[in-house]
Amino acid sequence: MSNENKVSFEILEPKGKLKDPKREGLKNPRLTDLNGKTIAFMTIHVGDLFQFGSELFFDLLEEAFLKRYPGVKFYRCKSFGSPNAVVNADEIAEHCDAWVEGVKEAITQGKRDVGVFMERAGRPGVSICSDILYRSKSALQDLNGMPRVRLVTVPETDYCVAKRDPELMRPVVEAACDKIIAALLTPLTEEEKEDFVLEYDYSPKTFSGETYHEAYEKFLQYCADNALSDGLPVVPPTKENVEWMLTGTTYPRDKEIGLVFPKRGIATVEKIAIAAVMAGCRPEYLPVLIGIMDAFTDPNFNQFHVVNEILPTIFLSGPIVKELGYNTHCGYLAPGYRINATIGRAVLMCMITIGWRDMTIYASPGGPGQPAAYANYIIPENQDESPWDSWAEQNGYTNGESVVTICENTGVMRGPGECMSNSSCEERIAQISNLFSRKGPLFSAFGMAENGENSRHMIVLHPAMAKQLALKGFTKESFVEYLYKQNVIDYDSMTEEEREHLREQLRLERAAANDKMYFLLPEDIKPGLHREPFHELSDVLIMVAGSGAGNSMIFQTVCGSSAPNAEDVKEPRPWMTKVIRGAALTEAGR
Repeated sequence: MSNENKVSFEILEPKGKLKDPKREGLKNPRLTDLNGKTIAFMTIHVGDLFQFGSELFFDLLEEAFLKRYPGVKFYRCKSFGSPNAVVNADEIAEHCDAWVEGVKEAITQGKRDVGVFMERAGRPGVSICSDILYRSKSALQDLNGMPRVRLVTVPETDYCVAKRDPELMRPVVEAACDKIIAALLTPLTEEEKEDFVLEYDYSPKTFSGETYHEAYEKFLQYCADNALSDGLPVVPPTKENVEWMLTGTTYPRDKEIGLVFPKRGIATVEKIAIAAVMAGCRPEYLPVLIGIMDAFTDPNFNQFHVVNEILPTIFLSGPIVKELGYNTHCGYLAPGYRINATIGRAVLMCMITIGWRDMTIYASPGGPGQPAAYANYIIPENQDESPWDSWAEQNGYTNGESVVTICENTGVMRGPGECMSNSSCEERIAQISNLFSRKGPLFSAFGMAENGENSRHMIVLHPAMAKQLALKGFTKESFVEYLYKQNVIDYDSMTEEEREHLREQLRLERAAANDKMYFLLPEDIKPGLHREPFHELSDVLIMVAGSGAGNSMIFQTVCGSSAPNAEDVKEPRPWMTKVIRGAALTEAGR
């Protein structure tokens, strides 16, 4: 709309309404003295292997406390803040009068904030994190409904440099000690004690200027100021644009699809349509995006792990891929195709707008970030050049159904390709198999599990590799079985010569590592030894995508966002798959 002097437009508010906007204040009085009190020191761990320097920090903090308060006592235990950890706040509370937990530096965190659970268990305390991670830690407290749990920060670079050196760590601890003690002893303020409701104006917003450019710039600045974009320009979700987008689905605009983390905003069809407009989608793409968000928000999908930096990998299978004109060939992950780029971008925009995901907080805690996050990994199946049934057909979907499958990935490897390669088919098969070995990219970091039921492996084969495998007589199932048999380590099925050969390999590896961390020892080669790259054949997904001269890719995760060890997952399954429905402008997906 315009008049003689102004150009203006009105947008529908992108942010999702929160399922629960209530926030708690602190209720536990702080201590008046530390002498005679027991303080729980809770160190950051991920499993039993990684300590991240917390033990050294707390060793020196214990010394510093005792200098000031000789009568203070300590209860040392692990923090339950790592992903998938068991919350034992009540148990810890029985052993202490107050708590100190940390040091959170730059690692992916679990969904539950330790400080919030300890305060609810009736014990006052303070969390420690790096200064860079302060906003991320505060956001986690807010997610857990208690944003005013006390925090003390340490300089991230100084802490990371010092965490293996006691002499360098000592001044870091000394600089933080008085602040930590003050957090334990300073009485609560009225503001800290107050319960409140997080309020937000969800009404439409108007932007005006002397020109459209000026009005549009004001809109972009509004998005930047309110964490409503990925940093790139977005399309204004005017009423007209959103109505146009909604023509792509038969679903009512107020239909609720699920809750989007980190703040658990309600994803309605209209809010998803707003995100689709902002990302540059067309209406016929909307049912695919709704299907993705249906899978993403399923209670049995560990959504927070994906929101907090780990990228999702999303697979599309069925006739809607071809009908929509997805590029499934050369450059299907590259820029240049509107549908490939905008649906993946719209997934991120749903997290940002509906879930209140501030990308200056939830981009990469401590790391450089991942450019792939702008459009995520969307893998459209190239069924025309596949020698096997589609992923949808393989999973029992019929009658022209199209599906979306989603999983997190913690590692992406490019496998063998055709371009500039003279390797034989057998050599390429060996290259793929080696990625699943105990020394492969995934297991060299975390070790191969005794029971691999949490691992998920997503193999995207380029058509030439798939057809070569088919010519060798492989089906999808038999190829997965081959990968298992080639890489499982099972004492009972090995010959004595194979056992001794493995022992010798491990001796050499141990010597080369100078006795640092390793995951399998020569003495482990004994009856009962069993390590496997995955537990069931269904834990490996195979899809064909790309061009004949392309590369195969392997997406792997030791977490499996719908696996047994994933946070809050009640019904574990190999993959989170949903049927695309509600299409109004395509034959597929209706």
